[in-house]
Amino acid sequence: MKLSIDRQIYSDACISKVVYWLSAQYAIERTLDGTIETLSISRNDGHPFDETELRSQCLRLLNDYKLRQTIDDETRDIRTILYAKAFADDENLTVE
Repeated sequence: MKLSIDRQIYSDACISKVVYWLSAQYAIERTLDGTIETLSISRNDGHPFDETELRSQCLRLLNDYKLRQTIDDETRDIRTILYAKAFADDENLTVE
């Protein structure tokens, strides 16, 4: 099965996570032509599989990882502030 993915929509990181997630059951070859990445997918054990179901699973995973990446990007500054606040030296604390 071949699945074409637009790299202007899904980042390399999103695609890599999907490939990793599927790699236990599927052998996946990645090729890049411009902004289109093509995944050539076959079962590791050589058995047939439902291409419609696998395509649906790939698209669901791509969208899931893209949303996670968007949330991560949008909340990065907030997390940095919280980390800085949590680990900052508190000038009001004194050790006796």
